[in-house]
Amino acid sequence: MPVMNEEIGFEHKGIGDMLAHNRLRVPLNQREYSWEDEHVRDLLSDFANAIANNKATYFLGTIVLTRGDGEIPEVSDGQQRLATTTILLAAIRDYFFRNNDHLRAQSIETDCLQTTDINTTETVPKLRLNVDDNEFFKKRILANPSSPDRQIPAIPVSHKKIARAAEIAAQHVRDILEPYNEVAKTQRLLEWVRFVRSGAQVIILRVPDHLNAFMMFETLNDRGLKASQADLLKNHLLSYANEQIAEAQQRWARTLGVLESLGQGDIMVSYLHHLLITMSGPTKEREVFDKVRQFANSQSRALEFLSDLSGGANDYAALFNSDHKKWNEYGTSTRKHIATINRDLRVAQIRPLMLAVARNFSVKEAQKVFRLFVAWSVRFLIVGGRGGLLDRNYALRAQDIGDKQIKTAEELTKAMIDIIPSDALFETAFSEARVSLVHLARYYLRALELKAKGDSEPEWVPMEEEQFINIEHNLPQNPQAAWPDIDPETADVYYKRIGNMVILQARRNSIIGNSPFAEKKLALGASTFTLTSETAAHDAWGVNEIDERQKRLAKLAVETWPIKY
Repeated sequence: MPVMNEEIGFEHKGIGDMLAHNRLRVPLNQREYSWEDEHVRDLLSDFANAIANNKATYFLGTIVLTRGDGEIPEVSDGQQRLATTTILLAAIRDYFFRNNDHLRAQSIETDCLQTTDINTTETVPKLRLNVDDNEFFKKRILANPSSPDRQIPAIPVSHKKIARAAEIAAQHVRDILEPYNEVAKTQRLLEWVRFVRSGAQVIILRVPDHLNAFMMFETLNDRGLKASQADLLKNHLLSYANEQIAEAQQRWARTLGVLESLGQGDIMVSYLHHLLITMSGPTKEREVFDKVRQFANSQSRALEFLSDLSGGANDYAALFNSDHKKWNEYGTSTRKHIATINRDLRVAQIRPLMLAVARNFSVKEAQKVFRLFVAWSVRFLIVGGRGGLLDRNYALRAQDIGDKQIKTAEELTKAMIDIIPSDALFETAFSEARVSLVHLARYYLRALELKAKGDSEPEWVPMEEEQFINIEHNLPQNPQAAWPDIDPETADVYYKRIGNMVILQARRNSIIGNSPFAEKKLALGASTFTLTSETAAHDAWGVNEIDERQKRLAKLAVETWPIKY
């Protein structure tokens, strides 16, 4: 086995050979075995398809190893693939054993599943799982099929998943062999063993420590890497817990449970990233692990950080759900503004600042700020071009709020006033804006319509299905003969201008299509939407009409999404 040194190194080999030539261990505090039935079947199906198509190799991705406390490398990423491959090899070993082919069964076991520790003479697994799964894995998967250990009950969820994976693998072996006679069955299984050992290939990335592993994740494209980043952070925090390990695990589990209920996929690292921004200001995602190490470098500080993590999880989850119970005391308006940010604007940059406000502001001040967040977000979307500047200033203000330097909506507005697009800049940008995303165009026009009708909260738009109200472009994308005065180049420039768009009941929209403007006027004039029906007052529709209308809408936009209330 290559020596683990301070350098980052790569190897390329079969996943079965990786198990055969190494002893590996999953860090004791890393997450449990988590693959569902579909994931196990996908892996087995991938193997089967590659073998059926006579492919010499099949690439399984990257497996990341770090140097542990002893000589045995730790698996920072790749546990699920390694464990499932071990389960498959164990199922093949079991078949040979039950068919009295003990030599082949023993060969698979000693090559890929278990070995003898030369110092203790104990039988040890080639792959050691974490503290919760290892004993079950040894007994249910690695033990000899005749051993009474195989009857160990599966009680925790991860144990049930391991047991279920073993059932799927055993059935898969039976399915492989069903068409063959006894002699051919042996050869077929040996073909599978050879493929798993050398054909199912991985890139093994060896790095000196978990920090190096974490920083490599941003450049890798592999299964479950986000979750693995969270595992690294969990390992670091729990490594300081000592006798309070149970309490630390509970805090982590509580945090994970709240976030996973959102169904947002691998959200833990995003939450850690945004929480750290509220604590220390601008932070890149690749810096998260290093900053956690700086914050949590003792037992008390690790437990304190885990407490902060657990305490903020509900606030973070609430940012994704306007119906969350957190907003009960904030009133309907705040729920509307949360919904607008998520459903209509779909902006994520502002989330660290939203988290800081949700955690630290009084209800009264937060109500004001969440409304401001809608207006500011629209202004940034229209003006554009402020990505890095915006990220930095959102982060700095989130830190100020976390440090109690900013406590009110007025103070936050004052701190952001030089960053938020001014009325003049916003009006100019809006008067020339082209909008490609239909959900944004619909939101802008609906909010402007409400403002034109005197609504007190025009920035909140009721949820309306696209099949009932959608966007009509007065000047169509392909004007053709119905628009003889408009050439294709002009249409391409002006088609997506806000001034060219109206909201219209879907039935009317489907009827008028690419009709000449003289025919469109009938449907436009009959619309109950003020800003739509007004366009029917024109005798013709072209560049001048679009420019003029968009300038009027731009002035209305300044009032619809003000810098401060």
